[in-house]
Amino acid sequence: MRGSAASDSSVWSRLPPELGVAVRPRIPEIARACVDAIAAEIPEYSARFGAGPGRATAIELARRGIERDVDRVGTPALWQADRLAEFRGHGREAFHNGVSREAVQAAVRVSSRVTWRWIADIAREAGLSGDVLYGAAEGMFADVETSMAAVAEGYSAAEAAVSGTGERHRRLLRALLGGRAPADVDGLLAASGLPVPERLAAVAFRALPGAPELPPGLLPEHVPADPAGDPPAALTPAPDIDLIDLTGLPPGWTAAVGPLVPPVEAPESFRVARRAVDLAARGLLDAPGPVIWCRDHVTTLLLLADEFLVGQLASTTLAPLSGLTGRRREQLAETLLALVRTRGSAPELGRLLDLHPQTIRARLKKLGELFGARLDDPAERLRLELALLAERVLPDQG
Repeated sequence: MRGSAASDSSVWSRLPPELGVAVRPRIPEIARACVDAIAAEIPEYSARFGAGPGRATAIELARRGIERDVDRVGTPALWQADRLAEFRGHGREAFHNGVSREAVQAAVRVSSRVTWRWIADIAREAGLSGDVLYGAAEGMFADVETSMAAVAEGYSAAEAAVSGTGERHRRLLRALLGGRAPADVDGLLAASGLPVPERLAAVAFRALPGAPELPPGLLPEHVPADPAGDPPAALTPAPDIDLIDLTGLPPGWTAAVGPLVPPVEAPESFRVARRAVDLAARGLLDAPGPVIWCRDHVTTLLLLADEFLVGQLASTTLAPLSGLTGRRREQLAETLLALVRTRGSAPELGRLLDLHPQTIRARLKKLGELFGARLDDPAERLRLELALLAERVLPDQG
């Protein structure tokens, strides 16, 4: 491109300085008109440039760009490396802001068209010749060509950089979750550009059949993630900060955040997180939203680490209750759990369960008949508490 007419400012340098003098006072108006036209004609920019700080920033950027171009009028031909670098920057910024390549290139065309109309009107008002108008048009067309090419270069470069980073992150993710040797992990961490974390948490994702794709932007770019992988996962050293946007998971999606662990224990964090999403899918873990924090469910996760054994514990330990059914069994189980947890008196248990002490005494008498000396044995009380908690989590074990 360097050797083409479209690659330098030779066209603008041949225009009379009077054109620049006439246009310069009107630059703020031209900038506002450009931004208004972009907002009106390109849907992706309508909200960004319609009002507020985004509009003010866009107008200022447009003003600077037009002023820079007007500075070329009547000056010696210069290679406009700074201008092309700026448009490459626009391309990179558009990619990172989620604006399509087509939209940002369309913005270049719209802005150039509006600017040309203003320059043509100003030139006629100033009494400049038709040759000046033709020269300005030639310069504008050349700028559109080079500007759009620069935008595409910047956009593609940003796309490739993120893609490469994403691939390095995915390799790191799989190495950590796969329990690779520490030396391998250190090498991948260095290649990823991430600081070596002292601790990190694994994230497990689960999507129901037919759930929409995970929208971009829910995870920061620096977080190694592969939510579309098999299995879908992510890793973060700062879950409370990095995962704040996961509350916006689409319907049908669930994420579980495992415990913070040293990198070498990442597979264990991920195992716990996967267990959490599996239990949540079965209705055995309650969470206020689509994100399950394993730190809030440690007891349940520990209790259900081996469902067969916990079922055996519940059925054998609570065998004395097997002859009871319905509400009577529920009442005694409720009182038994309060008793083994607190070792409280009848009045204390009555306050805890909001029942009259006489009702509690009657239940304690029945429990004494069923369990006898086991109620005074600390080891047996622990088994009873675990069995009763398991029964609550897995009602079919009762």
